[in-house]
This record gives sequence, C-alpha cells and structure tokens, in this order.
Amino acid sequence: VMRKLNRTAKLAFYNARQRQGDTARLAETTGYSTSHVSNIINGNRSVNSEVANAMYSMSRRRMKTIDLVK
Repeated sequence: VMRKLNRTAKLAFYNARQRQGDTARLAETTGYSTSHVSNIINGNRSVNSEVANAMYSMSRRRMKTIDLVK
C-alpha cells in the first residue's frame, strides 16, 4: 500500500538529501524569501504544502548525503 508523505515527512526526506544552493533554488521556485525558506528548513517555521512539495520534488532522485560522503 503506497501512502503519501505528510509535510513533516517531506521535510525530513529533504533534510537527508540537502545540497548547497538548494535554499536559494527553493525560494526562487516557491516565491518565498530565502530567509523564510531557511527558517522552514531549520524548523523555526512550519512547513506549508507548497514548500514541502518543492523540497520533495527537488530531492526525490538524490542519494542521502550520508551515503554520498562514505
């Protein structure tokens, strides 16, 4: 059974695959300011579905950062 990821799960998925420059790309894609997107990523603001979906689609095919470093 396939289940949809909720906004918090998408944030966790993205955080494991985050790369340099992503914050600026997300801000450009969603129309929010870079600092607002940064606050969302750091957990200072709640994740709305627009940003969550953009994070997920950006990082969907990436390897986890931990696996890249090994």
